[in-house]
Amino acid sequence: MSYPDGRLNLGTLKGVSSVVGPHGVGASPNDKKSKNKFIRGKKKSIFENYMSKEDVSEGLKRGTLIQGVLRINPKKFHEAFIPSPDGDRDIFIDGIVARNRALNGDLVVVKLLPEEQWKVIKPESSDKETEGAYESDLPEEICGSHLQQSLKGHKDSPDVIIEAQFDDSDSEDGRGNTQNVLVDDIKKLSVSVHEKGETDAGAPSAKVESTSMAQDTRASPERSLQRSAKVVYIVEKKHSRAATGFIKLLADKNSELFRKYALFSPSDHRVPRIYVPLKDCPQDFMTRPKDYANTLFICRIVDWKEDSNFALGQLAKSLGQAGEIEPETEGILTEYGVDFSDFSSEVLECLPQNLPWTIPPEEFSKRRDLRKDCVFTIDPSTARDLDDALSCKLLADGNTYEVGVHIADVSYFVPEGSELDQVAAQRATSVYLVQKVIPMLPRALCEELCSLNPMTDKLTFSVIWTLTSEGKILSEWFGRTIICSCTKLSYEHAQSMIESPTKTIPEQELPPISAEHTVEEVHQAVLNLHRIAKELRKQRFLDGALRLDQLKLAFTLDYETGLPQGCHIYEYRDSNKGRCCAGTPHPRPRCSMTWRNSVTRWGCPWTSPPLGPSIKV
Repeated sequence: MSYPDGRLNLGTLKGVSSVVGPHGVGASPNDKKSKNKFIRGKKKSIFENYMSKEDVSEGLKRGTLIQGVLRINPKKFHEAFIPSPDGDRDIFIDGIVARNRALNGDLVVVKLLPEEQWKVIKPESSDKETEGAYESDLPEEICGSHLQQSLKGHKDSPDVIIEAQFDDSDSEDGRGNTQNVLVDDIKKLSVSVHEKGETDAGAPSAKVESTSMAQDTRASPERSLQRSAKVVYIVEKKHSRAATGFIKLLADKNSELFRKYALFSPSDHRVPRIYVPLKDCPQDFMTRPKDYANTLFICRIVDWKEDSNFALGQLAKSLGQAGEIEPETEGILTEYGVDFSDFSSEVLECLPQNLPWTIPPEEFSKRRDLRKDCVFTIDPSTARDLDDALSCKLLADGNTYEVGVHIADVSYFVPEGSELDQVAAQRATSVYLVQKVIPMLPRALCEELCSLNPMTDKLTFSVIWTLTSEGKILSEWFGRTIICSCTKLSYEHAQSMIESPTKTIPEQELPPISAEHTVEEVHQAVLNLHRIAKELRKQRFLDGALRLDQLKLAFTLDYETGLPQGCHIYEYRDSNKGRCCAGTPHPRPRCSMTWRNSVTRWGCPWTSPPLGPSIKV
């Protein structure tokens, strides 16, 4: 909150001085007798109390309140937004006080501010100009410790006091990056000198510019307003309340807090700084704090009071040295609430215990038997969990094809309501990082029981189309099946077949193929799929489909250390564009839902991960 004379009203914590000026920490510039004394600031509410559930429900019904997911700008973390219900420009939430302790991703309820407090936007303004629209609230956004800007002049003129979340102890342990960021941000604040009359002529005072003034709007009709709001209720705390960062001693050694707490500084500046009990810290931290300057910790927020700039938290774990692959990876997963723990014995007991597993005889009477068909997989060469297969055969009329897409029927092994079912529902998806995959389901299920490994009978869910060579769909069938893949092709194998349609590829250049099928048969099936896929894609674009080609960066990693050795642009080739033709025809909605439940809810992860973290849907 800014006063008209430029002073900044900042809340404080007990034991933390309220102002810093040339006269001493917490001292009033008018009190010469107490220049070197510490004055404790009284506790007062920094944040508003949340509204009651009843009032929130009533406000949402009447339209006076708005609900949405909070997004905090990671580069300008005093900026936050929620989507506008009418699809118009996002609603702006300016500063940490207006966010009212909500974190990124939380489902919140907001109340619009009066129109004179809305953000003013210049349609043609540069980035620097628009930055000035919100920098005036920076001290409230990153309040906590102390920086100072003061103007020399009349003894009664107030200092501009700026409490910053980046305290002056950042430079003590050699970690001054955040301090520099703050200094750069503070420079953006405009401090001007104005006269208040003849008696005050020549006496300088500070003024922090704001763009949310009604007079700015009247003076500049070409500007537009962005609705601004404040958070009044948190419906659901989607953010994990966990963060990675560093611990340090508090700067004020004379405070009560110094003897009880350390300061946790999150690496993600969208998360507030956190007081953590010293009993959670390493035993020698108080005597040798610099030894832990580069050690990553996990901290979880347990409380954040209305009268506190900082949250209160608990150190959960020491991860290791910052910059190393595994500590950083574990930190990312923990921050985003990804469960990467080993599956419990109760979960693993839900799976068949006697391996190799064989299909029970009763399943053959319930499923369509496709084991004699030429079915094969096309996957990255490193893949171990083969979750889909293809088939394509020319029918007797010589002009139509039977094309099949066969998905591993994982749902067979996941009884509804079982421990495995519950864990899979909680994880919801497989998560991909550059060097590893966090699976939704146990690897024994993905890589053994369900993986469509060659020359092994497997349970699948299939869709089979009858198509013309031009890609026109004549009929379709969905149902549970049993297949036996004849070979495991890589993208490189399939691509070589596409690029050499008339060449006979030597068997030694291909993976083993079952005795029931030949290299020529597999080669011809790949060519047929490719030809049909081209026709289908051509028709889709004629029908108005939009093509979005996004560059994907791929890394080469050291096998032992996991460190990146190089990178290149991933090249999409014909062999992996839509998996030849899988997914191009459009099944009826009632069928696609059945297929989707079987594929996406219980699907196993790909072994060769895209760059991430990303989610396979």
